[in-house]
Amino acid sequence: MNASHVELAARNNAIWCDTVCRAHGVPGEFLPTVWLNRSTPPPYHSNLIVISDSGVRGKSLELIRELIDLPLPGKWSAKDSFFNLELATLGFDVLFEAPWIWCDQALRDSGHSSSGIYWSRIASQAELARWESAWEGNSRNPDAIGKPAQFPSSLLEDRQVAFFAGTLGQEVISGGIANRTGNVIGLSNVFVNSGDAATAWIGLVNTLQNTFPALPLVGYERNHDLESALTCGFKPIGSLRVWIRHD
Repeated sequence: MNASHVELAARNNAIWCDTVCRAHGVPGEFLPTVWLNRSTPPPYHSNLIVISDSGVRGKSLELIRELIDLPLPGKWSAKDSFFNLELATLGFDVLFEAPWIWCDQALRDSGHSSSGIYWSRIASQAELARWESAWEGNSRNPDAIGKPAQFPSSLLEDRQVAFFAGTLGQEVISGGIANRTGNVIGLSNVFVNSGDAATAWIGLVNTLQNTFPALPLVGYERNHDLESALTCGFKPIGSLRVWIRHD
């Protein structure tokens, strides 16, 4: 594990989660070792993310117990960014495990332009609505169906955030979100609704590296998305685990 890279990735992810929560009017708070949200965040966002592996695991457990005592309604989760918390005894189940990934230099597109996917940055509320409709229709995101917009248009005003769409003709078939924190770019919410996933990933990652030259990309993925990311030049740097609790 590259602890310094994992800390950069975890903090980037926590800042992105806080950005989305603030857009929904439920901001979290940053403490020395965790990001914490005592409210109900939008779908797919945890109430606690560990952001530092300083060895003070007891403090993280203390804060998790505080969330248990609130209590929070329904199901909620905690992201163990360094894969070193055991929460089963507190009533949690493992939702999923995944590697943090890091890319200094992507595999450049060679011979994939024939796919016909055109990549562009979302610039208007109408474009964002089309993008979110395609994102929501992806098989990864069923919990967002019928809910308020996951990504309010106010996010377009944040200069550290960028939405990218891959279109084929007039249809948005793929996309992703970039958020900058310091000298790293977080990549999240990647979706590919049709066509070859690896080709779409290569196009998206190349677009990001052209938009943010010389900055490494970070994030986490699993299953087929992880395979596509590795094809682009990402490397695993550590493991995370997301725990879920039903209150």
